Formats: sequence, structure tokens, C-alpha cells
Amino acid sequence: MYGHFNTEAPSVISRRTLMATAAAAAASPAFAQDDPFARLLTGGGDPKRAIPGYAAIAFRKADQTAVLAKAGGYAVDGLDSGRIMRTESPMRIASISKLVAAIGFMMLQQQERIGLDEDVSELLRFTLRHPLFPDTPITPRMLLSHTSGLRNGPSYPVGLGRQLSDALTPTGKQWDNGAWFGPATEPPGQYFAYADVNFAVIAQLIERMIGMRFDLYMSRRVFEPLGLQCGYNWSGVPQKLRNYGATLYRKAPSDEGPWNAAGPWQAQFDAAIPKDPEILVTRSPEGEVLRLVPDEYEGGNGFVFSPQGGLRASARDLEVIARLIAGGGQVDGVRLLRPETVKLMATPVWRYDGAPSSGKGPNGDAYGGAILAYGLGMQILTEAGGDSLFPGCAGWIGHAGDAYGLVSGLWVEPGTGRGMTYLVNGTAAPLDEIRGRSKFTVIEEQIAAALAVA
Repeated sequence: MYGHFNTEAPSVISRRTLMATAAAAAASPAFAQDDPFARLLTGGGDPKRAIPGYAAIAFRKADQTAVLAKAGGYAVDGLDSGRIMRTESPMRIASISKLVAAIGFMMLQQQERIGLDEDVSELLRFTLRHPLFPDTPITPRMLLSHTSGLRNGPSYPVGLGRQLSDALTPTGKQWDNGAWFGPATEPPGQYFAYADVNFAVIAQLIERMIGMRFDLYMSRRVFEPLGLQCGYNWSGVPQKLRNYGATLYRKAPSDEGPWNAAGPWQAQFDAAIPKDPEILVTRSPEGEVLRLVPDEYEGGNGFVFSPQGGLRASARDLEVIARLIAGGGQVDGVRLLRPETVKLMATPVWRYDGAPSSGKGPNGDAYGGAILAYGLGMQILTEAGGDSLFPGCAGWIGHAGDAYGLVSGLWVEPGTGRGMTYLVNGTAAPLDEIRGRSKFTVIEEQIAAALAVA
């Protein structure tokens, strides 16, 4: 294990000692020369680029263990003490959760339980239609590729105690005058608009197909076969790993600010990590007293276990997922997906065209320029502009994540089997102020560039 701090050290150390160690490492010319991670915690002297902690892993082949594994900084801050970051520290990994949920869905799809181009309405048990295009069925391919026409409505998300149909049908309590659907001029299947709600529908489809809670399905059919103890909204994560869990931070009370890069880190998510077996869920007024007991939960709301961003996983967990993808659906002797299924997921359903010959304008909202090609729950880097995460990244596949201060990435080069994953549990300034040469943050660019040459 390599890194600023011994990941086998006691889980709680003096914050003063921790930061003094980081400062000494950053100030050492020899250390900085040998280790590109040395200045991450302090931002290389720029307080806006400082971070509380990180974990990063690189591997060269799907069937080999990591060639580089680092963790630095702290997972949980405190007035007098902090819990150090480990590569085994689980945290809310944001939108990489979508890629993992897509793996679970495609395991069922390759069993021919559902077609990628069939209408999802019958399986959902309610009619899902864009109100501007009532004759166009919405399909799994559209949901997985964010081309369904769905958007996150003003009352996002739908909490436990309500049904997903409450947001997506005109008679629902959270219909929001149809604001869960975009004003696109093209029918579903044509226009890309990144939206979490697509994966709430995917999770509900999984529950309907398998007759099991989404979180339990992912634990029993995906994580346990891979030897992983991660889980959506902490479901299935044992106490010994929760003890290493990381909080997400910003140097602001919320994304809206006010930001103060010279100020203290402020917890945004998982400030108090629940005790095993407690699960965190958003509840509607109707769901305040409901219990999440497997045989009492009737499904009907794919938002409950946060398939869009709520997976609690560590860099070590994500390394296994990345090697699964790099191995064509197999890792450490366990096969979950067929090679052709992985290839299908990595084939672009949508590519950004900012000036189509039709004259209708761009064919999608490219997430500020950071997403230029997207498959089935999988982002494809093109290196053609804003998605140029690191030199030579064209053709790498995976997913990025950012939410509540966290920035993260899981990337694989299919041709060679190389891969990387990284988690950063806080940012000191708004993302737009710490962009690098791409639309990713300079922090991510620095980490990814170092991992790519490991």
C-alpha cells in the first residue's frame, strides 16, 4: 500500500498531526518530485484547489491487482481529530452509481427478460409517455442513454411512501405540471439530457423483473458474487466498513454558497454515518413511519435506494467493478456479463453534434461539455473537447461523478485492459472555478494523468 499515510494505521489520529504531515510532504521537494499526489491536499498552494482527502487506484490488466493504490488526507473531519482516508473507505460515489446499476440491469437484459427497445410501460404498471409525444414508447435503451426526454422535476426526488408514477403521470402528486419531461423538439430517443430520474425508472424495472428490492438485488446478484461489501444507501455495508466511512465536504454550507476557500470544511453528506443495518432513504410525508422490511416493501418507487448516486463504495470496490468491465464482464473468475454485453454498453447510443446539418441546433445538452458520447449507463471519452480528462483518454469508458463536494471517476481502456478509479471527498470552491483544461476539475485531471501512466 502506497500513499501519504499508512492505511493500516489506527482509524482516528490527531488532525493537527495529519495536516502537519500533509504540509511537510507538500513542502519536501524530493517528495513532490517523486509523488504527483503530494500537493493534492493543499492544492499546491491554491486554497481553492485544496481537498480533504482522496483515494486512487490504477491497474494495468483486468486480471491483475493494482499497480498503484494511494489514499491521503482524512475521511471525516473534526475539531480535534479526523479519520484518515483509506482505499477501503466507503463513501457516496455519486453518478458512478448509474454505471453499477446499469450492470445489474444488463445482467437481466442479457437473460432476455426485457428488450432494450420495448415499451417499459407494461412492466412498470403505469403508462410512461412524454406528454408532447404520447405515441412514442419510452424504452430501456432511451433510459440507459439519457435520451428518454425525462428530466429531474422541481419536487425531485420521489420519497418513500409515494410511487414513481406520482411524478411521471398527470394524476400524480408530484406531476409538477409535466416538468419531469423536457421541452425537447425531438421525440424520445433523439436528444441527450442527463437526468437522474432515468435510473430511478431502471431500478423500478429491476424490481418488477426480479420481484426483489433494488438494493437487495444488487447486493445478492452483483456485489456478493464479486466479494464486495458495498451497497446503495449503506444497504449491506457492514459496521467494520462503516467505521472507515467518509463524509462529503465543501467549503460552503451548500452548492449555492457562500464559498470560503480559506474557511473550514463543512459536511454535506454522511456527516453521521448510520449504524449497521440502518439504511438512509428520502421519505415523503406518507412514508415517515414506513419500515424498510424486505417482505413488506412493495416496490413501485425506484428512487428509494438512490440508484442514480447513492452507492456507498470504496476505491477498492470500484477497482473490482473497473476490472470487471476491463475483463469483458468477468473478474477474478466470476462472470456477470457476456463480452458482447459489455461491448454493447460501451457503444455510443448518442454522440454530441453541436451543429447538425438539419439546422435544428445541438442534439443534446452535453453536461457543460463534459459528456460528448454516451452508451448504456456508460460514458465514452472522446478527447475532442471538454471530456479530455487526460492525454490519450479517447476511447476510455466508464463514468464520472460529482455531488455534494465529491468528484469521482471510474475509467477503463478496453483495448489494453488498463483502468483507474478515484474518489475525492470534498472541494473548496465551486466546480466552475476549479476547472482544468477540460470540463473536469483540475484535481481530477491531475489524479487521472498520474494514474494513466502508473
